[in-house]
Amino acid sequence: MKSKSKLNRFCRVMTDHRKKVLAATFIVAMIFGYGAFSIRGEIILQHMFPFGHPYLQLHARFSQVFGGGGSGVVIAVKSRDGNIFKPSVLTKIKTMTEEITFWDEIYRTLTVSIASRSTKVVKTKKKGEISIEPLMWPDVPATPDQMERLKKDIFSNPAYNGSLVSKDGSSALIVTEFKENISYERVFSIVQNLIKTHEDEEISIHSVGFPILMGWIYSYKQQIIMVFGISLAMMLVILFLVFNNFAGLFAPITFSFLCTAMGLGFIGWTGINFSPLLYVLAFLVGARMMSHAVQITHRYFEEYRASGQDNGIACYETMRKTLIPNLAGVTTDAAGFLVLIFAQILLMMQVAVIMSFWMMCIGMCGILTPILCSIAPKARAIGKWEQNQEKSSILDRFCMASASFSIGKGRRIIVLACLVVFGFCAWQASGLKIGDPTQGSPLLFDDHPYNQDQMFINEKFDASSENLMLFYEGEKGSVYEPVVLNTFEAFARYMEANLPDIYKTSNSLINIEKMVNVTFHDGDVLWYQTPRNETLMTTLMGYIRENVTRGTLQRFADANLERAQITLFFSDHTTENLKRIQTAALGFFKDRPMATENGRFLLAGGRIGLEIAVNDEMKRSHFYIDSMVFATIFLLCALFFRSFVASLMLTVPLLLANLVAFAYMAIAGIGLSINTLPVAAIGVGVGVDFAIYIYSRMKWEFPRHNGDWHEAILTVMRTSGKAVVYTGFTMILPILAWFVISDLKFQAQMGIFLAMIMTTNVLLAITLHPLLIYTIRPKFLTRTNADEKQVEQKNHIYQT
Repeated sequence: MKSKSKLNRFCRVMTDHRKKVLAATFIVAMIFGYGAFSIRGEIILQHMFPFGHPYLQLHARFSQVFGGGGSGVVIAVKSRDGNIFKPSVLTKIKTMTEEITFWDEIYRTLTVSIASRSTKVVKTKKKGEISIEPLMWPDVPATPDQMERLKKDIFSNPAYNGSLVSKDGSSALIVTEFKENISYERVFSIVQNLIKTHEDEEISIHSVGFPILMGWIYSYKQQIIMVFGISLAMMLVILFLVFNNFAGLFAPITFSFLCTAMGLGFIGWTGINFSPLLYVLAFLVGARMMSHAVQITHRYFEEYRASGQDNGIACYETMRKTLIPNLAGVTTDAAGFLVLIFAQILLMMQVAVIMSFWMMCIGMCGILTPILCSIAPKARAIGKWEQNQEKSSILDRFCMASASFSIGKGRRIIVLACLVVFGFCAWQASGLKIGDPTQGSPLLFDDHPYNQDQMFINEKFDASSENLMLFYEGEKGSVYEPVVLNTFEAFARYMEANLPDIYKTSNSLINIEKMVNVTFHDGDVLWYQTPRNETLMTTLMGYIRENVTRGTLQRFADANLERAQITLFFSDHTTENLKRIQTAALGFFKDRPMATENGRFLLAGGRIGLEIAVNDEMKRSHFYIDSMVFATIFLLCALFFRSFVASLMLTVPLLLANLVAFAYMAIAGIGLSINTLPVAAIGVGVGVDFAIYIYSRMKWEFPRHNGDWHEAILTVMRTSGKAVVYTGFTMILPILAWFVISDLKFQAQMGIFLAMIMTTNVLLAITLHPLLIYTIRPKFLTRTNADEKQVEQKNHIYQT
């Protein structure tokens, strides 16, 4: 009783001083909102990978020496007539290579093409002299003989044939590595400018790589905001149709504006980076603001009509009856975000901090929304709203009919339908993949230029942006020891033998050694192999060290010859193939020591190493985070309703709703990644809000119907149940629009994902939950009946 009295006194104080409360809130929101001008919106590679994973630590140590991580860009130049061996085309390749080489944003020594000075060919001269010279530098072949010689040097060399030049001679690659401190927006801008400058009727230019992918995401920032704006406009239209008065629009919109200012301001003041990949989550939080505000606004108009159009009484009654349910729903929503802090990925931890704070701001909805409704001008249109409440609308009849069917003749049908859906979705959800289950980027549609370029380069070239790197680290000069190069060679052959369908080629010091070995054996291609004789191998490596420029060698070994690498290229980084690559790589060292006398081998670097690290973390944290979300919601519901029965009744249906969403992800080929896991985790908390409002309303209606469960449930469905449907429509229809108007596949798919979760929870709120209440008849819904009667008796004092 004391807690009830404290709640009533608090609500009375808030109502009596509502203008002061609102003014103070506006001041706080404006102070917070000023911080929004300082928001940083970048995609930072290190934030997207598990910082504690050994593969990421390897990347941090070796990427500046050898590249091959998340900053590599592959540019393909394709001759439109299918032949690059023309002076005009080769000149363009040379011009582009030189232009890229002099960009301040890239590592010059890691920029490679057939026109690079570091791209070498072994040549035999007079009197048996052997030299290692640039393949096509400083000049492009000017005569037919020189052109034929270039073609011979390329197509007779496996290191270039299919890697830097396509085997059909129609295309050539320029590969470079950007510095880690260069933003992806900048990378995308200068690469696109390069393409715009040099692409013409003779050549087409294609680019892939993680920076290019993220650059495309950056390029859609304005469209993402536009899509959200259209969704917001649709919400406003739906709100107008629901309430048909100014107050019905004013309260939810104003409250959402205040919360948005606080949330964005918090991000700006704290200096946390607000990645464009989080915009979907930001809109979801905005939708939750609107959802809670619509639910409470609907309740306000009920109280306004019941009080004889008294703003003070309506504000007080709405506040005291919805404040606790609102706090319960918001806390469970915030829990879905907060548990993401347990993922060892900085982006996830940032999501946990900023989004949980933003969600907790919605806890003011139970106070501010009734106040906003009470001060909003009541237009004449409110009379239409009141008239609609007095007569049974189609939606009233639908909500009451669904509940009546669920607790009456349809009980078995509802139970059977839930069991069938549960079984089917559990079966489908079991096939949910970790990572990217399809080739190309899942963030973009299959016909997007990036995915088309990725497909083209994978088809034409053995080299690609999907690379795996094996590192060696040891004492100074130990890189040239035969055991190092023999292991590199054996590793490449082992991976090719075990993964023939996805393995493409490899690149290391061995390629140069093989070229020299062929030349020493009169150009016989049978000698394109690593010498088995250790003395000969040492001799060849000494020759290479003396005759190959430092810039060329730096791609494969550092200046002190302490660290070296071999890069293996694969066709894609799909979930299943990543597992196969990791299994094969570890299998190679199962019967072979990773340590040598003077050093050791280290797995795994490159883009594939980073993707494996992310998938390992997703696999570790997925079940853990989902379990934590459910456990947190369970405990919070037990706390708010003081009943474990309530927790079971509220959380078990959430499992069904989430299985529906996960089944959709599995069927649609959407993998669980750092982009989808936060949406999936907080989706759990979305549906519990609906049920909390239903159960809280039931606690108010049960004593008013003298313990008649049937009539109380029908009344709840006609009031709060209808508000749940209104809220659902307000959120579901605008989010579904993403699928139609967004060019981002991720945004479109997440629209369907969220819509499915909310639709399922709306249906459960008006079918399964009434059935659970009617069948179980839990005591927690009747526990405060005596107290509530006393409260109702005392309310006339305040109303008078």
